[in-house]
Amino acid sequence: MTVRTATIADAPRIAQIHVETWRIAYRGQIPDSVLNALDVGRRTAFWRERFTKAGGSVFVAEHDRLVVGFCDLVPSRDKDADPQAAAEIAAIYVLPRHWRQGAGRALCDCALAEARRRGYATVTLWVLASNDAAKHFYEAMGFSLDGAAKTDKAADGSDLPEVRFRRAV
Repeated sequence: MTVRTATIADAPRIAQIHVETWRIAYRGQIPDSVLNALDVGRRTAFWRERFTKAGGSVFVAEHDRLVVGFCDLVPSRDKDADPQAAAEIAAIYVLPRHWRQGAGRALCDCALAEARRRGYATVTLWVLASNDAAKHFYEAMGFSLDGAAKTDKAADGSDLPEVRFRRAV
């Protein structure tokens, strides 16, 4: 497993992973209609645009030279955080067939190292309150709940309760 900085050329593969992983990981947590409506073309456009913006880093994990996961580290977007002191893992996804093979850990370790290199004191991330598997993963990576919660809206308007994890770097 290797991790490298992603480039705009990785956008289509990142989009594919994003859609495929959401459809499997969030089944039963996000309405099926939302998951079924996910579109790789729209996600590719999103990621291409993301690569044109400064302020963060996107990393990809490769297994046998095939991208199997990605992580997006950005300055914190939270209103209660100083984006100079706190970074945020805005997304971290690994293809389900590569779960529990070290890609998620490698991506997270890389993001934490980059946060340290950039001088951040903490890294946060948001996770669906119902996503026990992800919560266990983040706890194993040294993150802990910090008491913050919010409710985002799915594309169909349904509520998506989330909790925030934090760790020092």
